Amino acid sequence: MTFTPIQQDKHRKAFIDECRQKAWGAACHAEWIGKQIDGLSSEYERLGAQQQAIADEIKTLKGAIDSHTKDNREKRKELQEKRDALMKGMAAISANLKRGHQAMQELYAAVESGMALAGHAEGWSWKEAQQAPQP
Repeated sequence: MTFTPIQQDKHRKAFIDECRQKAWGAACHAEWIGKQIDGLSSEYERLGAQQQAIADEIKTLKGAIDSHTKDNREKRKELQEKRDALMKGMAAISANLKRGHQAMQELYAAVESGMALAGHAEGWSWKEAQQAPQP
């Protein structure tokens, strides 16, 4: 297959535009994920503060004069269950944050790759293989 210089220019321009469009899309997607990560980080911090407050309350109840009573033990048990639930939520958020960061890294790599490919395409042209002489 042979491409004329006009065809090569046409396809080169279209390919470069496509590479840049994909890079732009990946950058936009990465920035959107970054905003989601900011929200998740705030939620993680909020849950962490709640978890710490519950831990402090449990410690206070343990050191209280009535720590041996049934009511105190039940209150500490309820608080520990709340704390455990918060910690599970925090673990899930942490896993999502990790996946979000990984996705952002991959998207930024795609941006760099797309822009590098567009730069390469600016000077590249289709070269036909030389046919070997027939005996």
